[in-house]
Amino acid sequence: MTVAAASDTGQVREHNEDHFLVGDLDASELLEIADSWVASTDRGPMMVVCDGMGGVEGGEIASELAAQVVWRELKGTPGTRDPEVFARLLRRAVRVANHDVHAMARREPGLRGMGTTLSAAGVIGHRLILATVGDSRAYVLRAGVLVQVTRDQSLSSALLAAGHSENEAASAGGAILQALGVGPDVEPSLSIIELRKGDRILLCSDGLHGLVGDPAIALLLSEPHTVEHAVKLLVSAARAAGGTDNITAIVCEVRGERFLAPIDDDDLPTYFEFDPQKEGDPALTSTSYVARRLAARIGIPTNSIPPSIPVTGQHAILRSSIGMRIPSTSLPVELDGPARQRLRAPLRGWLYVLIGLLACVIAWWLGGR
Repeated sequence: MTVAAASDTGQVREHNEDHFLVGDLDASELLEIADSWVASTDRGPMMVVCDGMGGVEGGEIASELAAQVVWRELKGTPGTRDPEVFARLLRRAVRVANHDVHAMARREPGLRGMGTTLSAAGVIGHRLILATVGDSRAYVLRAGVLVQVTRDQSLSSALLAAGHSENEAASAGGAILQALGVGPDVEPSLSIIELRKGDRILLCSDGLHGLVGDPAIALLLSEPHTVEHAVKLLVSAARAAGGTDNITAIVCEVRGERFLAPIDDDDLPTYFEFDPQKEGDPALTSTSYVARRLAARIGIPTNSIPPSIPVTGQHAILRSSIGMRIPSTSLPVELDGPARQRLRAPLRGWLYVLIGLLACVIAWWLGGR
């Protein structure tokens, strides 16, 4: 497998609220990807892209914390070749990340309301396992054909699915139906995709897919471009298109004996969403039940919404508790990036002001004596 990744602030924003992470599950270590990473692995890389929101500091911290917690929860899990088992482990990791981000936002007034989208992927056997929250996306390119293998949890996507026009959907802007960390629980979409030898996987934030169309993404992602070159071309294309948002991309190419070659030109990636409440074939559906339920909550129903309600704290009828307590005096993951440093700066400034006032009072008292 070959992996390359890049993140760019873009042309408009002053700070990068996106965050990406690539880890080697076999070695239980994060990868520093300066150019690209090439390795033969049993479980493949763990890849995460997050797009933060909630103010400069809040967005940066939410995206980094979410990615770090997902990695923390997965790196210690025993190896499995069962994609459904890994999907459940990934779902749990995302929900724990939601819990930690939400807990931090409640503890620190300067971070209230922060949240992040998330697209996280692992390769188990010959299958790609994905978890999605919000509108960060994943694609698979096969034989020059690009297929989106996630479903956007966005208002515009919900309107299109309900039969509204593209103009109506465009008027929704960038509103999303859920974000990680905003509430006490979250319901990630899980999808399982059969991979073929030579497939290229792309995880990206909306700063890329919102500005660069699918035909252009397919062209830039295809050979003869290397994986490393493809990442650079994709980021450059988004910048050239205006760069109105932060831009993040991870590209992974899979090869090796475990992957079968495509059978024919019609052997293209197929999207299946996995329902962790079910087993076997009934657990897989070709549409997103999560996106449909989220849309129904805001009054955009479709005719195919399943009658059951998932066990998630988003629904008052089935409020879920992950059962983890984080002490108010400690952080779940140590973060000391630029956002946290800027967040602490005003506190240091007020401390200096208080010290100065105290010195003036002491000097006045001594002078009066």
